[in-house]
Amino acid sequence: MGSLLIARDVLLPQQKLAPILLKVPLGPLSPRQRLILACLISMTPGTISVGEENDGRILIVHSLYGAADPDAVISHLKNRYETIVAKLPI
Repeated sequence: MGSLLIARDVLLPQQKLAPILLKVPLGPLSPRQRLILACLISMTPGTISVGEENDGRILIVHSLYGAADPDAVISHLKNRYETIVAKLPI
C-alpha cells in the first residue's frame, strides 16, 4: 500500500513531497546491526539509506516527506527501528 501512495504522490501534480537528506545519529551498533538498520529503513516506503558518516555514528537517510518535520522523522526512525536492531545479538 505504501508504494502505491508514493507513486500517487510522485505522479500527481499536487505533490505532497518534501524531500530531505537527514543525518540520523546512531547509538553504539555493530557493523551488522547498522547494515540491518539501513536495510529496514530502505524497505520503508519513502525512505532510503544512502550512506554513513563518522565511522558509522551517523546514518544518512533520504526521506520524501521529511522536510516538514525532520526531527519527527529522525525520532521515528530511531524509536521504531534502531531500538529493535540494537537488541539483536549480532
